[in-house]
Amino acid sequence: MLTDDDRAVASALIGLDGIAALSLGGSRAVGVDDAGSDTDLYAWFRGPLVGAGTRRRMLGPLADGAVESFDVFGPEDHFAVRGRPVEVVYLDLATIDEQVERAGLDGLAAEVCATAFLHTAYVGIPVVDPHGELARLRAALATYPEATRERQFTELPQLAAEFAAQLVKAQSRGDWPMVLRRRAGLVDVVASLVLALNRRYHPGEKRLLFHLAQCDRRPEALSGRLRQACLSRAEDPGLAPGLLDLVWETAALREGVGQPGKPVAGGAAPSPCVG
Repeated sequence: MLTDDDRAVASALIGLDGIAALSLGGSRAVGVDDAGSDTDLYAWFRGPLVGAGTRRRMLGPLADGAVESFDVFGPEDHFAVRGRPVEVVYLDLATIDEQVERAGLDGLAAEVCATAFLHTAYVGIPVVDPHGELARLRAALATYPEATRERQFTELPQLAAEFAAQLVKAQSRGDWPMVLRRRAGLVDVVASLVLALNRRYHPGEKRLLFHLAQCDRRPEALSGRLRQACLSRAEDPGLAPGLLDLVWETAALREGVGQPGKPVAGGAAPSPCVG
């Protein structure tokens, strides 16, 4: 899956202060990219990250035009190579190590995309890993953290019930922006629970129906029911009950199922918030 352009970007960055490894992620890493997909590269760093100006100077000779740096969600560089958009996202290894530890001890907070960074570390395809950082992370994540799974199933159904009540109240008031927000929240809860049920790290916000379809255990007709919920009119009285049914059905599937310490579903790569 790796190209010469991927390797050229990695070579330009790997020698810079702090950058320890680079991996390919996003849709290309899981084989669902299309003609409109960009290239998502993750630069894993430890300690202080080299400045954006230096990064732009190193990447500039590879880019079709200017290299633009962003720091809205964390440090990123955006540019194009041979007409294909490229995003380099810089991830702090110390932060990921801390998440891996918490995931196995107390569990990560039951929030949307709670395990998305773990997914990025686990499914990413190493482009360059001279110190074995990516191999170490992958080994640590090969067994899904049961504490995180337990926390998801303890907290997320309660959150779903609150979201559903707020959605119904918003419908009664004609508060349609709030309806849309709570519908999205309920869809996110369903996805998070189904992924946790199957011991799969959360892939992020994109192509969720594809990733959910890879799960062996899921409510009947899950994809069709989620599609209907997403396309239903905002005033549909069945919207909240239908999504809550998916939450309860997923919770019921978990009862009495599975053994602690089970390997991550999918073996080599479970099926990006990182999207």
